[in-house]
Amino acid sequence: MIDNEPLTHQISSTSHNAVRRWVARCLGSVRHEDRVAEIAGRLFQLTSAHHGLPASDLRLLRVAAVVHDVGRSIDEETHPRQGARLLLKEPNLPLDENERRWLAYLTRYHRGAVPDVRQDGILRRSDPHARLRLLLGLLRAADGLDSRSVESPRLSFAMTGKKLRVICRLDDQSPKAARAFTRRKKFRLLEELLDLRVDIRITTLAELTAAA
Repeated sequence: MIDNEPLTHQISSTSHNAVRRWVARCLGSVRHEDRVAEIAGRLFQLTSAHHGLPASDLRLLRVAAVVHDVGRSIDEETHPRQGARLLLKEPNLPLDENERRWLAYLTRYHRGAVPDVRQDGILRRSDPHARLRLLLGLLRAADGLDSRSVESPRLSFAMTGKKLRVICRLDDQSPKAARAFTRRKKFRLLEELLDLRVDIRITTLAELTAAA
């Protein structure tokens, strides 16, 4: 059962913008982060009937999308762990203690294995573990639908029952792009938590034109 109280008093727009500027200074650009935030918001809305989270929790998810890769400023390979450490220790971020901890958790596990509940080493017993885990599933899925290394797709979504169909339209389909946007592990947590199936289809503008 998911309660309907907001996870936070809502990270303010001013704080969100300040965090975004900090990430931009660390990484040099937040283009990928902004795209992930947009995708995460779309996924949140599309699956709202399944996750039952209050709309106010979307603010935390968007900020998590902004900060999730900040650890790349330290080390590419270990960036989830580095990012969580930066969030917990950066003195100038306008976040309270709870917000830092929740964002650190979402950053630390946006990639790689997800630990069992209460085994993450970051959250406190009093934290809303189930709800943060749902936000993590949404963040991981959104991150899986954009990439730093290949062309960002134009996305369209359709939610039917317990099936979420995502069409990724690319100017030029390549094996690298197909691999980037069809990594099942990025969607597995969301599928498990919401008991749904995410179906990814890669297509090109040329294919659409030919089919028209």
